[in-house]
Amino acid sequence: MPFNIPSTIAAACVIALMTLQSLHAQTYPAKPLRIIVPSGIGGPADTSARAFAQALTPNLGQPVVVENRGGADGVIGIDACAKAAPDGYTLCITQAAPITTLPFLNSKLPYDPPRDLAPVILIGTTAGGAIVVPSSVSANSMRELVALAKANPGKLNWGSWGNASNSYLHFSWLQKTAGVSFTHVPYKTPDLAVTAVVAGEIQVLLNTPSVLAPHIKSGKIKALGLSSNTRSPEMPGVPTLKEQGFDLAFVGWNGVFVPAGTPAPIIRRLNAEFNTLIADANFANRFLKTFSVEAIGGSSEDFANFLKNFREMTGQLIKGADIRRD
Repeated sequence: MPFNIPSTIAAACVIALMTLQSLHAQTYPAKPLRIIVPSGIGGPADTSARAFAQALTPNLGQPVVVENRGGADGVIGIDACAKAAPDGYTLCITQAAPITTLPFLNSKLPYDPPRDLAPVILIGTTAGGAIVVPSSVSANSMRELVALAKANPGKLNWGSWGNASNSYLHFSWLQKTAGVSFTHVPYKTPDLAVTAVVAGEIQVLLNTPSVLAPHIKSGKIKALGLSSNTRSPEMPGVPTLKEQGFDLAFVGWNGVFVPAGTPAPIIRRLNAEFNTLIADANFANRFLKTFSVEAIGGSSEDFANFLKNFREMTGQLIKGADIRRD
């Protein structure tokens, strides 16, 4: 015979749990916090995370430190975040790849983002990537790049920083939709891929306009198109892919997560603290816009809805590009 808990007892348990969470939130934080960044030191994600950590320290009244856990396309760092205690003292700031891309590519991930991570806030979306080539490459537009690739199948190297990167997704998508063949050259980090295209080691790369703009101004590389709905203020003369007849606008994003099970009052506190910084024009211009991130913010529920829609779009892109799952 099944054991039924009286509704009054069940309600009391729920109230007690909510009270404990509320008390926990009132004393939170009582010790230092860490922000895990699933990439190396010095990149855009690391730089912005350190800016957030520095600004959050006086606001929270506790030290906030950044812990870099790079490697495996972000899997190592995100797994460490997912497996941390759900007490509000471990956060992770990440880009899209290990959250909304890798689950479609890797069937053996040690974590499941919707199950193991709770969204805190969408920091912002990136302003689309710029597809660039060394100045020595004859193509000056996307159509000319496609024509060059068709005339030289497999002879143009397209760089990325792994199968989950935006650069690889665009590489796969363009090969399928345009009927061309490039050679994929993966690098360990985005910075190494940028160095490679500047040196002419690879012939094509997609990365954020802010990262590529200095090299374009130096004349070492040139931009052929932007993977965004609108042109970039950093590259106003560069047309979007859609303007050139290639209908794909796939942007990236940056967001904050905590381990699933973190008390809701703590998530709301963290969301409020990050929202304050994201809404600060000086902070956003210096640490977000500099890296082509359009500041957004909003509630954790807003972020959850964004992730749901983004996962669907990413899945359709990967399916359409015929990218194989490991």
